[in-house]
Amino acid sequence: MLEENGRLLKVTREALGLSLDAVEEATKVREYYLQLLENGDLSGMPGRIYAIGFAETYAKFLGIDPAGLLEDIKAFYAKNSADVGFEAYVSGKKVVQAVAEGGSPNAAWHEVKDKAESRLADQNAKAESANQLRASAYANVAMGRPIRSRSRRFGKRFLWVLLGSVVITLLLALYLLQDNPELPGFLQGSEQLPVAESEVQANAAPVTIIVTAQDEEIWVGATVDGTKHSQVTLAPGLSQAFTAQNHLYLRFNKATHTTVEYNGQTLEDFSAGSDIWNFNFYTDSYDGYADQPVGSDN
Repeated sequence: MLEENGRLLKVTREALGLSLDAVEEATKVREYYLQLLENGDLSGMPGRIYAIGFAETYAKFLGIDPAGLLEDIKAFYAKNSADVGFEAYVSGKKVVQAVAEGGSPNAAWHEVKDKAESRLADQNAKAESANQLRASAYANVAMGRPIRSRSRRFGKRFLWVLLGSVVITLLLALYLLQDNPELPGFLQGSEQLPVAESEVQANAAPVTIIVTAQDEEIWVGATVDGTKHSQVTLAPGLSQAFTAQNHLYLRFNKATHTTVEYNGQTLEDFSAGSDIWNFNFYTDSYDGYADQPVGSDN
């Protein structure tokens, strides 16, 4: 009967177009145990309680009345338990009788008896463990606590490990960024940070300058209203904004690769091929000059 009920499970599953993987995902019963049930083979089951629980879950999932299947499973375990106990009893009786008659007991009897008792003890231990687990689950439900499965505990551990890995990666990235001499100056602790043009316009001052590195890295130094700022290094495509109330002095290299905006106006063709340029910007005017090459006449 177990084999017939197993074939019924398999035929129903295939008729529904379900794979064993899909059933495992839906019922949380391992594919190995599902296949044992379909084959009518309970030898690989961890115990009677588990076999009954797996079978009932699987049958109800497929829409099959589990009563017949559960009855066969209970009968199987009842018969096997009785056989084991009887085997142990018969073996022990034969040994006692042989000794009483003064004969030498067969060593094979002792082996059969030991194996039978071992099997019986193992089944009893599994049943006791299953009963304890079941009682603990019922107690948790009665007290309003959720039943925590092994998969959920593993999922939480995985999330904590993942979160820790992300934090460590971010800390390592910040450390490498701080120690990288090739990074823009604003990432190395310069006093001013690049700001978007919209932010500059929102906080407009009488003198507003935006310096942009076009296609090569440049350095920029500035003195704002008499206060000298640290030198800033800009990577290609990055900008640095400066604002002042009265006077702004600006000095930078690679002028042919630099764009300068003064109060929204882009200064064009100012470099004349020179590398280092100096600018003085005021509220209503500006002037600029290039550094003379070493050894040249003024």
